[in-house]
Amino acid sequence: MPRTEINPPSAATVRELLDAAQRTDEELHCWLQVAVATGARRGELCALRWCDFDLDGRTVRIERSVSATKAHGIFIKTTKTGRVRPVSITRPAITALEAQHDRAVLAATAGGREVEPGDLVFTNDPTAQRPWRPELVTRRWERLRKRTGHGGVRIHDLRHFVANELLTAGIDVRTVANRLGHARTSTTLDIYWAWVPARDRDAAEHLEGLIRPLLAT
Repeated sequence: MPRTEINPPSAATVRELLDAAQRTDEELHCWLQVAVATGARRGELCALRWCDFDLDGRTVRIERSVSATKAHGIFIKTTKTGRVRPVSITRPAITALEAQHDRAVLAATAGGREVEPGDLVFTNDPTAQRPWRPELVTRRWERLRKRTGHGGVRIHDLRHFVANELLTAGIDVRTVANRLGHARTSTTLDIYWAWVPARDRDAAEHLEGLIRPLLAT
């Protein structure tokens, strides 16, 4: 089988898109910050609840996903692999989530209620129990990328960006696979093999160091 060709956006492009979102669509900005902090799938991000986050510990538990079909409408199910995965998140994502929580408090207060741990993070529902449709995020993203002149960047390319940057930085494949929600590291390697740094010379030097004392004797 031929390997999948990917074209991840540059860090400069992602920063430009994030900055534009912060100026024009703060809720989408929060969603995008969590996306680039985790590499999670679109539906997984839409299904996040406040109880999934430990803002002090800078972690999130990804354990469900939003799907939308003509037959069943919007529903929340398990992740693609059926597994729960803890993921560490970035400080910018925490800052964006704190601002999102402030907006949720205002919306809840206006409706005569309080924000509950089980409330969805990304929702237009006054009761915070109906999630964003994944297609809604895509439409908002398309408007954003059009404004910034990055019409060729798909929202799924943010996953490619995360994988590319982490693997290029030398982060181990098992960690990257967990962040992306791949059941097997072989899946991650098959998709992103070109971005794994070649360390063949390092391998030879390591083996040389192991056997040099034996050769000396």
